[in-house]
Amino acid sequence: MKFLFGGLIGRLLSLAVLAVIAAGAGWYFFIREDNEAQKAAADITDEVRQAAGQTATPAATSPTGSQGSNATAPATTSAAQAEGASAYAGKSYRIIEGQSGAWYLADEKLARLPTGSTAKGTTDKIAGEFHLTEDGLDPSKATTFTVDLASITSDNSRRDERMRGALETSKYPTTTFTATAISGLPAEFGTADTILQLTGTLDLHGVQKEVTWELKVKRDGDILSVLGTTAFKYADFNITKPDIAGVVSVAEDVTLQVQLFIQEI
Repeated sequence: MKFLFGGLIGRLLSLAVLAVIAAGAGWYFFIREDNEAQKAAADITDEVRQAAGQTATPAATSPTGSQGSNATAPATTSAAQAEGASAYAGKSYRIIEGQSGAWYLADEKLARLPTGSTAKGTTDKIAGEFHLTEDGLDPSKATTFTVDLASITSDNSRRDERMRGALETSKYPTTTFTATAISGLPAEFGTADTILQLTGTLDLHGVQKEVTWELKVKRDGDILSVLGTTAFKYADFNITKPDIAGVVSVAEDVTLQVQLFIQEI
């Protein structure tokens, strides 16, 4: 009997080990992703122009070549280096919905393997407005944008379920950023990225916390392309990491990026 009982325990342990290995294999071959942060503001395409109510590509300001979402960043200009009054003082801009987007980048690692990967979840449900003055933001109008967290998807539904559970999207379906300060605006944006800093309050998971976005902004005609990047830890917003116990662990840090196309109101 002891021999039979010992054999049964051994078989059960073997099955448990196989289950963990199978889960790990499933993660590695079907869930694992390798993604990188976008490095430059995206080109303004004809599709973006059409969504903005335009029909033609402006010949005088169209950039040469296509950069793509993960292209190497072009030469950049610091807003602090620009001189003269900004051409954008007193103007308001609205995000072109359906063309703009937001996404997270989160590192994942299988418990029994030394290699990891970077997961990415995206949504195009983002809306908001920017209001500028000669000194920066217009204090009489809210510069803000909101992202629909419940609509974020990656390439795997199981990951999406874990992420929605961690964010509690049934209770907190959106996140909103409200800007309080922006670095000095340039006299004019060009076809190469200009780097600015945008500081404000991120309302996420019921927690409000100050964050700063690095903005890369370029112009094509009267549309601005804005790439924003910031990072935080799950714990900063009281979010439980979406780990799979004993199988997949998720890094503490999360990178958020938004690719906005904005046009003057």
